[in-house]
Amino acid sequence: MPGRGEWRLVGRDVELKTIEDVVTARVPGLVLVGEAGVGKTRLLREALARAGDNGVECHWVSATGAARSIPFGAVSHLIPAPTRPHADPMGLVVTVERDFARRSAGRTVMIGIDDAHLLDEPSAGLLHQLAVHGLAVAVATVRAGEPLSDALTSLWTGSGRRLEVRPLPATAVDHLLDEAAPGPLDALSRRRLRQLADGNPLLLRELLADAMETGGLHEVRGVWRWRGTASGSPRLAELVSARLRALEPAARQVLEVVACGEPLSLALLERFVDPAAIEAAERSGMVVAERSGARTALRMAHPLYGEALRASMPASRSRTVFGQLTDVLASMPLRRRDDALVAGVWQLRSGSVRHPGIALAAARQAIDRFDIDLAERLARTAYDADPGWEAQWLLARVLQYQARSQEAFDMLPPAPPPGSKRLAIWAITRAGLLYWGLDRIDEAHETLRMVPAGSPGHDLTEATRSWVLFYDGRCEAALAVGQAVLARPDTGVRAASWATMGAASAAGMLGRLGLAAELARRGRAVLAAAPEHLPWNEAQVGLGLCYARYAAGELAEAVELADEGYRAAVASDARGMVAVWAGFRGIIGKAQGQLDAAEADLREAIALVEENDQYHLVRTYWAELAGVRALAGDLSGARRWLAAADARERTANRIFHAWVELNRAWVQVAEGDRTAALRTARHAADLARGSEQPTIEAVALYECARLGAPEPVRDRLHALADQLGGLASTLAGATDGLLHDDGPALEAAADDLVSRGHTLLAAEVVGVAARAYARRGRPRLAVAQRAATLAEACRGVRTPLLAATAVGVEQATLTRRERDVALLAVALSSRSIADRLGLSVNTVNNNLARVFTKLGVRNRRELAVVLGQQTSGRAGTGHHERSPLDSR
Repeated sequence: MPGRGEWRLVGRDVELKTIEDVVTARVPGLVLVGEAGVGKTRLLREALARAGDNGVECHWVSATGAARSIPFGAVSHLIPAPTRPHADPMGLVVTVERDFARRSAGRTVMIGIDDAHLLDEPSAGLLHQLAVHGLAVAVATVRAGEPLSDALTSLWTGSGRRLEVRPLPATAVDHLLDEAAPGPLDALSRRRLRQLADGNPLLLRELLADAMETGGLHEVRGVWRWRGTASGSPRLAELVSARLRALEPAARQVLEVVACGEPLSLALLERFVDPAAIEAAERSGMVVAERSGARTALRMAHPLYGEALRASMPASRSRTVFGQLTDVLASMPLRRRDDALVAGVWQLRSGSVRHPGIALAAARQAIDRFDIDLAERLARTAYDADPGWEAQWLLARVLQYQARSQEAFDMLPPAPPPGSKRLAIWAITRAGLLYWGLDRIDEAHETLRMVPAGSPGHDLTEATRSWVLFYDGRCEAALAVGQAVLARPDTGVRAASWATMGAASAAGMLGRLGLAAELARRGRAVLAAAPEHLPWNEAQVGLGLCYARYAAGELAEAVELADEGYRAAVASDARGMVAVWAGFRGIIGKAQGQLDAAEADLREAIALVEENDQYHLVRTYWAELAGVRALAGDLSGARRWLAAADARERTANRIFHAWVELNRAWVQVAEGDRTAALRTARHAADLARGSEQPTIEAVALYECARLGAPEPVRDRLHALADQLGGLASTLAGATDGLLHDDGPALEAAADDLVSRGHTLLAAEVVGVAARAYARRGRPRLAVAQRAATLAEACRGVRTPLLAATAVGVEQATLTRRERDVALLAVALSSRSIADRLGLSVNTVNNNLARVFTKLGVRNRRELAVVLGQQTSGRAGTGHHERSPLDSR
């Protein structure tokens, strides 16, 4: 993290242009108005620096409360030295005016005035005179809401101007975070810091400084996470306390209530707070009222006001306020979607559980929003107050989500109450713990079969079975079970989302992308008809289709879904969902050859989910990260991440076992053991076939072709192509092209690979195609250019095919003398080369003729392309077209 110096100015281009225009036009004055910390001073300093670079004479005036009692104290440095001790006020003003008249005769003079609302009256009057008489352009910063002298007010009410300096836009805050944070931030930490700062760079600066000092910002697997709060920062508290001290006690009490409950319904607030005090609080500017339909709610004007105010409240006062809020809301009909969750949180913070039922309802809502840490606190509170079956099951469910499997299994009741309708939810929870938590696969399936057909919750149980079957590598069964659930007219929202996840994913692995899309459409139709849209249900449907598109090789479409899901998860503040989508983005990015982006996504996924990896996805992420590092040539990093993946090996999630082995193969390539890599890739293909993933089997077999052994996998690939079509057909065609060094076949495969988003695979086969044409003496300039372009899009990737076809490899077929001549011939004539190398012109031309023949080019322009040394000044100019050898 940088020191306490100034940050780079971002997001202020419009304001800087306005100031520049004012100075250029010699407008008398401009007042920059904004909240404390919004960046007025930084903006003014930058404007002065730029004006000075453009020849403007610049002066800085800084007003302070301490100097306010001293006449002309703020502008003493502008007064000529001999005048200061003797001149009366009027004479002093005249002297300064004359001095500035002399200064402004030849060029523009600009005076920057910081915190102008703190100016003493004589200083304000002097600056006003300089501005209105055209002797200087005065640009002043003023804190919003502060009273101003008449002299300053006239700067914009007359011929001057006023500019409101608003909070920075989110993109500018992101730029500051990228520069000031010690490393890459996970998306949720970035979002929270951005929200708390609310576009105020000073508050953002203090948040980061406090986070670094207190350890609230810490590194996890190369990603920085912020888990602190702003409430403990003395700097931030001081920024707010000055405004609080000026409030009447009744208004402050209103602010305390709003800070605890924001956004707080005005109708609820009026039940126990005096309306006059509410009006006083609004007039303070610390709270704002917002209307939504017929409802008016109050919130703090800035997120950090609430943080600082809550931190300053005595614990007893805080508990009292939360208790009052809980009791009032509990006495009202809980009609709004989040009422139960809000009441549960208030009750939690009051320290007293008077409504256990509300705590249970709140815990369920927290789970639905994937706020699992909050859900645990609520569920445990409810369980401590009333340890009944419902509370016991709910707490077990929350512990399951936190990957505390044994603890959850011990908490879960051994069976539902006799004759209860709760059999389904008990069976689902127990099966999830057995499968993912305890690796007891058969018992998990037996538990799900305990719920009889036609019983309450049977659709949800079957949807869960579809999901578990998919992860267990039984894709045909997962598809059949999920389809049956979605075909029922009475399927619930949760069952529809889970069934879509299992069935659509399985359909994609089986190569039935059209069916996967249809299943996703059905699932979304059920969700759209529901009165409430829950983020996790929406994500499961999208994730099922994303799995399908990835497996079918449609990377371009898969990455669109992954990006959309990631953005929605970040907006929902759902850590688990963000991790899943970030992981998938990383997997897709690696397949496309985008190593930097893939590594960033995978590291973020690991950092977010490693501590509570309920579904044991981290092993796959670690293996994919090992593959990324192997493709980048980082052998030690690749080995380290693969070892971490191997340490988490389990029987569950058989669907990913082949994926792990494919990454192991690339680590072995990086080790230089291509024989072992081929063996591992074939093993991955066998695992994919055994877990009913013919699409992944095709990819694994093609890995063997990429690694130099196309013939042994050709027949099986063609059989899969006949079965699946799509990507499998493309890979079979590419394998034939690699086997026979067939340029046209490779080009055709590349076209399809590019359309599907497989940039890396396309770069490899186009490079081989270009080499094939050159070997046959029929170079294709466009093919060579395309190969270079695609390879550049996968910068940093190292594979055997890319290495064999990289620009410059062609030179290996030349003798040393031919290579020297070829490299010089790109830019020099034969005569110049002869002089440079001490040869005759005929010898140079004879060597150059052999170069043209070996590389399959017709002239120097094509030679430049093949050697990767084409320059914009030469290409297309016809400079070398008069004679191929150009012996001048």
